[in-house]
Amino acid sequence: MTRDALNALAFVLALALAMVGGGVRLSDATASVSRPSPAGATPTPERLPDGRLALRDVGGTLVPLAPYRRIASATLVADRALADLCEPDRIVAFTRHAAATPSGHRYAGKALLGARDPLERVLALAPDLLLVSDLVDPRYVARLREQGIAVFDLGPMRGLETLLPTLRTIGVLIGAPERAARYADTLAARMRAVAPVASDAPRPRALYLAVYGERLFGAGDHTSYHDVLTYAGLADAVAEHGLSGWPELSPEQVLALAPAVLVTRTGMSAVLCRHPGLDRLDACRGTGRVVELDGALLDDPGPGLLEATEALHDALGAPAAP
Repeated sequence: MTRDALNALAFVLALALAMVGGGVRLSDATASVSRPSPAGATPTPERLPDGRLALRDVGGTLVPLAPYRRIASATLVADRALADLCEPDRIVAFTRHAAATPSGHRYAGKALLGARDPLERVLALAPDLLLVSDLVDPRYVARLREQGIAVFDLGPMRGLETLLPTLRTIGVLIGAPERAARYADTLAARMRAVAPVASDAPRPRALYLAVYGERLFGAGDHTSYHDVLTYAGLADAVAEHGLSGWPELSPEQVLALAPAVLVTRTGMSAVLCRHPGLDRLDACRGTGRVVELDGALLDDPGPGLLEATEALHDALGAPAAP
């Protein structure tokens, strides 16, 4: 199976886990467009009965704070953050997905972990701290903890609203809370600076759309895709209808959203425009705008979403292809 196929499969799996129910009815939704929340406060450690300090993860487990020297990432949201915030000699592994991103050079020389790697491979790396997201099987996490590994569940990936506090959490875990706080604040400021929003300036309505098999998926509020659209200066047509996450859309719903700008993955616009019914979409008829971005860049829920936002903003400023 090719890397693109694996990425597509992973994306569909994430969609299936994130969505509740099936299709959506645009007529039942309420208008809502949000900008991500501020970076938030640095998480407060708690005292264990033995006197040690610990940080509570999203699952409620108290993970002791210690001078961890063998840190491994099993979630894409932590890869770039660790590479930017932590001393390289303290990191033993990143995810395989990280190596496929435009920032892949940052992870050279380290072991790479896959989502389905056997327990023995993780144990062979002898990490003393493993960072995971809430998509990891809790039974797998339990087995790792039984082996004495401190596993911290960073929780869901919902764009900047979760990324900024996650960065601060990682900072506490690696013993660099001030460094991480500055990093989170700088990331938020740089995102706001890509395309400052004027209160009286209308923004082009846009839709992120991807097709897998015959199924169409958009991206609404509480996703990194929504943040990329809005911080690049666009209005997210899906979020305007009160939709969040990754809703499955019918061709009729896509046409009803009537986006002026269609954002998709590199090489996917032709597939979308061949989908039954979508040939009537303005972007497919040449009267709208289509922007394709590197799929690995779009899929990065970590600090790499700044690069995705900048790439989209730059593409919007370039003349449309004839």
